[in-house]
Amino acid sequence: MMHFHGLRQGRLVRLAHESTTLPAPSDMLWIDLLDPTHEEEKAVEALLGLQVPTRQEMAEIEESARLYEEHGALVMTAVIINGVAEGRPSRTQVTFVLTPTHLVSVRYADPVPFRTFMAKCQRQPEAHTTSDSLLASLLESIVERAADVLEMVAADLNEVSTRLFIEDRRPKRRAKRVEDELQVLIKRLGRKNMTVAILRESLLSLSRLVPYLRQGAEEWLTNGSPARLKQVERDLRSLSAYEGQLSSEIVYLHDATLGLINLDQNRIIKVFSIAAVLFLPPTLVGTIYGMNFEFMPELDWDYGYAVALVLMVISAVLPYHWFKWRGWL
Repeated sequence: MMHFHGLRQGRLVRLAHESTTLPAPSDMLWIDLLDPTHEEEKAVEALLGLQVPTRQEMAEIEESARLYEEHGALVMTAVIINGVAEGRPSRTQVTFVLTPTHLVSVRYADPVPFRTFMAKCQRQPEAHTTSDSLLASLLESIVERAADVLEMVAADLNEVSTRLFIEDRRPKRRAKRVEDELQVLIKRLGRKNMTVAILRESLLSLSRLVPYLRQGAEEWLTNGSPARLKQVERDLRSLSAYEGQLSSEIVYLHDATLGLINLDQNRIIKVFSIAAVLFLPPTLVGTIYGMNFEFMPELDWDYGYAVALVLMVISAVLPYHWFKWRGWL
């Protein structure tokens, strides 16, 4: 799908076109390719004389394949997080092809920053009159979305930390229920770790893209764009530091959750161990008087059975009180 945007009376507007007739290059400022077909890619390449990278080329991870210059145009690929609102975070690649007169974006998903940017263009159409100002605004939207996601992750981690470490004053819950809740928290932390890992990759790609853009387009950046890109670069550094802090917190909370699960399991094993020790002396007494020897004086006692029962009870009660006194129960 191809979306064409151009200037009309100094305002950015979306251009209507037919599938067989494309707008003239002089009429266009921004071409947005959303999940383009091979024919659409070829049409844009023929229209502007630029090479549009394929989906396979966009997925390459080496820096030389993500940041390069071709026929006077800067080709830059960034990783953007997608699907956070749906609870299924994933990474998607977006390529920007920038020239002094045109901006081409190639993407195979519709992440939130692009939808936010579209709404921003409708509110402020006069603020985006050059290709570099368009790209600067897009990068700002992407960074703002990354910051929003990091804030959501931080809030979620704070909730997990509260559930783990703040004393629960509700009635005592069953061990099985506690273990189930801890397992849910581990899965929750795993999803947050996946989100942060994608954000780390996204911030890294953007941290390389922005300096390359500032250096490669230094001669034809319009007024205001260098300062905006410099601010984006500072924001990326601060977000990278914040992401590192969240990653450390996720590791700590994960280890703490596993530790609490181990404590609950050890507590259960402790109960079984103590129960086995408590029943061992009565079992010994019962075993002794259950032997089939011919000469056992106690067998002739009138109260031998009652004495054996009392001995078994005493042999169980004494270890119980001793464990209680030692604080093992």
